[in-house]
Amino acid sequence: MTPGLATPGLEAPVLIALVGFVSSVAVIIGLGLFVISLVMRLRRSHRRRLARVGRGRVTGRVDVEELRGDLLLRPSEDGAIAGRLMDSLARLIPLLDTARVRHDLERAGLRRSLGGVLIATLLVACAIAIGARLAIGIPLPVGLAVGLLAGMMLVNAVLRFLGERRSQRFLLQLPDALDSMVRGIRAGLPVVECIASAGRDMPDPIGAHFRTVVDRVRLGETLDEALWLVSDTIRRPEMDFLAVSVSIQSETGGSLTDALNNLSDMLRKREAMKLKISAISSEAKASGMIIGALPVVMLVLLSIMSPDYIVPLFADTRGNVMLGVGAGSMLLGGLVMWRMTKFEI
Repeated sequence: MTPGLATPGLEAPVLIALVGFVSSVAVIIGLGLFVISLVMRLRRSHRRRLARVGRGRVTGRVDVEELRGDLLLRPSEDGAIAGRLMDSLARLIPLLDTARVRHDLERAGLRRSLGGVLIATLLVACAIAIGARLAIGIPLPVGLAVGLLAGMMLVNAVLRFLGERRSQRFLLQLPDALDSMVRGIRAGLPVVECIASAGRDMPDPIGAHFRTVVDRVRLGETLDEALWLVSDTIRRPEMDFLAVSVSIQSETGGSLTDALNNLSDMLRKREAMKLKISAISSEAKASGMIIGALPVVMLVLLSIMSPDYIVPLFADTRGNVMLGVGAGSMLLGGLVMWRMTKFEI
């Protein structure tokens, strides 16, 4: 039997085994992503319940009509397939939820409109489409469609990153602002004047948010309502603690300076605990980075020392499948390790 006649018989079992391996890996990765998405969805639901109970209700002022309306509308909302579908599409296509995009812009401190976000998305989509056309010859309409989806997700990720970074700077400045408020209250100044003084003296972002609180109070809003609006923008439990302290003091009385002092001390201890956890988990993070970089380093070294050994990974379809499976498993492992080293206090 000639080698040419023997090759197809030998390739069939290999292809069957390869398809089975790829299918099993895809099923495992899919199950892992499903479990992770389920856990994150439950956590988001838990946080929304805590926020719904905390905001506006910690002072004992429960809006009975609002709760009654929620109970009456909940069965129809839970059973609405269209609503759930739109919510899922909004997670995939962020521009469908314009309110959340505006909230992300406000949280990031960007004075941009939805038009600016759309222009940035179109620019990213055009860049991706042109790059895909020049690199692998994908048609422009297909590349533009894929680029639009990738551009929306990329712009949304950038907005969330900027918002998280601004919120973190706010938290680092909050203990000093609380100390400034405590000194002003002990000197006999009203709480609003102390917040205004901290807004003038402190840099952004906390200075801008405190000035916004003072402006809202001067326009007729109550102090706790203005603080809760800032808390909705910051999305941090530390700012919720400040709003809770002021709300309870305005309703029940008591020493606000003691509450703010305790809050400032607690914030500093929380930050110290975060730094301690970061130092303890740094070894695991470094190990994950080294393990994740080893396959890439070995691929580069083998491509330099023995290029013929690496060529089948890029020239053969089976090699492409193996590269895709390897990259997917590495990304999944990196995501799992990142979630394991991410703690909440």
